[in-house]
Amino acid sequence: MPSPAPAPTGRVRTLEAVLLAIAFAVAHTQSPLYYSNQNQYLLHGAALGGHGHLAHDWLANTSDPTPLFSALVAGVYSIHPWGLQPAYFVVLMAYFLAVRWLVAAVPGFPNTRAARITFAALFTATHAAILRWLSVQTVGVDYPWYLQAGFAAQYLLGPGIQPSAFGVLLVFALAAFAHGRPVTACALAAVTCWFHSTYLLPAGLLVLGCVLELMRAGRTRTGIGAGIVALVLVAPVIAFTLWRFDPFVSNADRAMHILARVRIPHHCVPSRWFDVVAGAQLAWLMFGLLLARRMPFGRALVVAAIGGALLTAAQLVLQKDSLALAFPWRISVLLVPVATAVTIARAIACFIPGTRAAQIAFAGLAALVVSGVIVTLDGLGYRGADEHELYDFVRATAGPADVYLIPTDFPKVGAGRGAVSNTFAPPPRAKEGTNQVPVDLQRFRLATGACLYVDFKSVPYAAVEVEEWERRIKFASALAAEGAWSTPGRHEQLKAEGVTHIVWPRAKPLVAAYLEETHSDSAYTVYRVR
Repeated sequence: MPSPAPAPTGRVRTLEAVLLAIAFAVAHTQSPLYYSNQNQYLLHGAALGGHGHLAHDWLANTSDPTPLFSALVAGVYSIHPWGLQPAYFVVLMAYFLAVRWLVAAVPGFPNTRAARITFAALFTATHAAILRWLSVQTVGVDYPWYLQAGFAAQYLLGPGIQPSAFGVLLVFALAAFAHGRPVTACALAAVTCWFHSTYLLPAGLLVLGCVLELMRAGRTRTGIGAGIVALVLVAPVIAFTLWRFDPFVSNADRAMHILARVRIPHHCVPSRWFDVVAGAQLAWLMFGLLLARRMPFGRALVVAAIGGALLTAAQLVLQKDSLALAFPWRISVLLVPVATAVTIARAIACFIPGTRAAQIAFAGLAALVVSGVIVTLDGLGYRGADEHELYDFVRATAGPADVYLIPTDFPKVGAGRGAVSNTFAPPPRAKEGTNQVPVDLQRFRLATGACLYVDFKSVPYAAVEVEEWERRIKFASALAAEGAWSTPGRHEQLKAEGVTHIVWPRAKPLVAAYLEETHSDSAYTVYRVR
């Protein structure tokens, strides 16, 4: 009788994990640089890294909410901006490895290569670009996205690198707790906040869940110690946030109202983002918690989920902008993908895959990887309006003292409900009167390195700077009115605001004695303010 095959060595297991993580990252894909939220969060780092003339840009000189992330971005920019792409590839791999480590603690999950490959294929499928693209093509909605994203259009993994992507540390924290490393778990949860203070509440809820679970298990001293470690590590973030973004200054309420109700209501107002699909996500994460209820990490998640639910209920009653901006529902960005992972793992535990199933799973995973390459090369996602003619001209001609004013207005966002992903939707995306925020020329700063007067997409966070942003938006939006450019004193106003150039739609030419046309392309005309 032949002897059984030897168990794979640690080195072989590590190689397997890395290869599967690479497959996940390729199948997931990522955006080109300067896509969506990157235009907000890369700005300070790009300015620090000497990109173009951004060191002179107004917004780049406002208070930076993510200084550690910006320092990392600046380091990459000092070499080449392209370095951000492989950096995000590593983040995608890390996310998969964290989830793989977590599900290894699920009771009954087979410790076999067939099971691990099957899990990798199924979990990758829930994130794969090609399936998301096919969903948009067939039914018009990116439904697979809802298996990985949280409520209110918030998520761990976005289209490209940004501060929220470091939320993958929360998955590592949960996995560490699942494997009996509570101090490491709480430390990782706290470190997540170093990269983005928006994780203060989710990380705090997760630490609370871990501490209470340890106390329930009779490990009170360990629980208190882990909590203290987390508090020590997160204290600098809390101190910095209170120092630079003081919520107690006299104009803080006004600034928070602007942010919560004008700029990001799709993140802050439950009546905007909660719909039938969000209800299905809620049911999904509750199902995942039910499956994990007998596991220590599952009970910790239940505590975190209850905490988030109670705070969300408080917000529905109190309607406080300050609480809305803390995003009590953001813990869902961890709960939903973990529910997906646990559900897949428990299914594999119930229907243990054999060699044949593993071969099918491997073939499916390979197909997802090849499809990810096709999505990337053919540009099937992450599409926007083609504005390269304008950007090429401005990049070649702009100087450090030049400030460009672009068409800007408060978008007419309607009362539509629900959060959507437009990553694989064809441009143009947002339509007037929907629950989406339309943005034009959002890539202008980073694509050209030129200074911009203001735009709606990118916003500061300190109270006085938020009010200045609103003032600038109002000034810019007033210029869209009929006859606005010939209003007496307009030339002097533009000079006082520091505006040196105007970018305007070619279909709506401007006529004013103080404007000189310097460029015109298929979409835009550039004028110099004399």
